[in-house]
Amino acid sequence: MTPVHPDILAALTSGIQSEVAAYVFYLESSKKVESIDIKDALQQLASEEKSHFQILERQYDSLVRSEKWISTADVLKQKGLPEIGEEMASQHKELIAQVKKAGSKREILDMALKLETESRDMFRAAAVKSQSKEAKDTFEILARFEEGHIKLISTMIARG
Repeated sequence: MTPVHPDILAALTSGIQSEVAAYVFYLESSKKVESIDIKDALQQLASEEKSHFQILERQYDSLVRSEKWISTADVLKQKGLPEIGEEMASQHKELIAQVKKAGSKREILDMALKLETESRDMFRAAAVKSQSKEAKDTFEILARFEEGHIKLISTMIARG
């Protein structure tokens, strides 16, 4: 077996951190907004970010243990997916403080758009750098997920 390139593990680690930050952001934001539609959308986004975290965490674990990629579908079928614990959420105190300081739902949505754009760009860059088909596929799927989030948030911003 060929050892996993350190850049792939670094990209997965960055992705994991990004997804946890987005998850924490969306949960905190959903507590702050009053609009039921926006609250529901933010909670849905939190759930999706948690799913992305789980995909990345499983891929990382598989690569470190067996140097093999697993399909995204297989990742989601596995039992015992890791949870995002309090210690992980506590690393994002600054982000939580920004949410609490936000004066309007527009500020929250602007922050969300920035987070999603950064994540999408990070996954796209990781896909370009990846040499294996499995790595490219994983990062491209995650970039498309983030693109979907960008479109959803942009629509919410446009609606006011």
